[in-house]
Amino acid sequence: MKGTKAQPATAANDDIAWRQFPKFEEILGSDEPAPLLAKVEKTCRQLDGLMQSGSESDRARAKLAMAAYGRSLDLLRQLTDMRNRSGIQK
Repeated sequence: MKGTKAQPATAANDDIAWRQFPKFEEILGSDEPAPLLAKVEKTCRQLDGLMQSGSESDRARAKLAMAAYGRSLDLLRQLTDMRNRSGIQK
């Protein structure tokens, strides 16, 4: 007798759910990601303040967070460029 494991529906949905990025899709679907960029700018200013006057551990965490924001913005730029080149703009 062969043993087969049936995957519960929730596990299958969880596998698909991680592939959905509603915020990125919303941003990429818009011609102007201005609201996001305004939030990022505000957060980066706060992080810069921590890097200047925070404790040593806060400065280290702020530096890592700033790098993550930089990489995220690079990714957004690359995805936007790819979208624009492919002509999928709304």
